[in-house]
Amino acid sequence: MLPMALTSKPKIRVLIVDDEETIRQVLSEFFKTFNHGYNYVVESAANGAEGVMLALRSSPDLVLLDMRMPMMDGLQVLKQLRAINLTMPVLVITASRDSKVAAEVLNQGVFAFIPKPFDFGQLDHLVALALATVRRPAAMSRV
Repeated sequence: MLPMALTSKPKIRVLIVDDEETIRQVLSEFFKTFNHGYNYVVESAANGAEGVMLALRSSPDLVLLDMRMPMMDGLQVLKQLRAINLTMPVLVITASRDSKVAAEVLNQGVFAFIPKPFDFGQLDHLVALALATVRRPAAMSRV
């Protein structure tokens, strides 16, 4: 039997910010099926303010963010997330087809803009790419 340190996968902290409970649940379950060589620790927030607070507390390695939410929309959340961490990859998942919104969030440095309904194969691929481009040593050493 291999020692525990050799069999443990690095932990990746994921934050899902979406006002739709079904989306949060589906995405949380989806991270259990990924096989990227990580153990995903998923937290979710039902609104933008809660998402910013969780980001401050847990320093996520990856954020999935909805654009249209009441009170604090995704763009406001994104700006606050960028103030916390400029390099954290953010995937925007939204039903909005507004090209101005897409351009603005891409200018804020999001990794990808994914329209709803999203394709799980594409999401799997984008998550793997986002994590591969960051490769933060602190994230990779959490066991």
